[in-house]
Amino acid sequence: MLYDVPILKSPEDLSKYPFFSVDQFNWGGDYRPVTTGRLGFLPDDGFLLIMECQESNPCRIYTKDNEPVYLDSAMEAFFCFSPKDTPPCYLNFEINANGAMLASYGKNRTERTPFSDAAKKGLCCQAQICNDFWIIKLMLPISLLTMVYPGLTLQSGSRFTCNFYKIKESQGLTHFASFAPIPVAEPNFHLPEYFAQAQIVG
Repeated sequence: MLYDVPILKSPEDLSKYPFFSVDQFNWGGDYRPVTTGRLGFLPDDGFLLIMECQESNPCRIYTKDNEPVYLDSAMEAFFCFSPKDTPPCYLNFEINANGAMLASYGKNRTERTPFSDAAKKGLCCQAQICNDFWIIKLMLPISLLTMVYPGLTLQSGSRFTCNFYKIKESQGLTHFASFAPIPVAEPNFHLPEYFAQAQIVG
């Protein structure tokens, strides 16, 4: 799987491009809300992500950053800009319908470094609840990426890996969905070896 990430002239351009679907329910379950998203690259700013879930009244208990929003209904994006490292460092951004965000980086599931409050401001995380769906918007600034990956350059042809998720880990409508399939027996999104290949195009 190779996901093309378009170069944008403005944030509004993102709506012109096809959406991806978070439709791999690797661990079964009957509750399968339709979740889609778009990712684009603004050369002077960074990556713009918009995701949408067709879910009314999503579970949204947590209101503060770094709380376990994956227990709520949450949409998530994981990125790795050093996929050839062993093990690679990857970023996780997990957001509920309140706009509360769990964001960190590291080389495995348990040893994660949370982003500072100053770094998170640059992410411009937003959530919006509508009648029958909800949306998240996230800006992934180049300055944050180069903090984690010194010397990183991004341009047309640059490659990285990523995966996108829809989750509710607590009891009641529990579900685990991903963009790229994850062929393991137990639910686990922290597996960069199964992230999708992505490239900047334009």
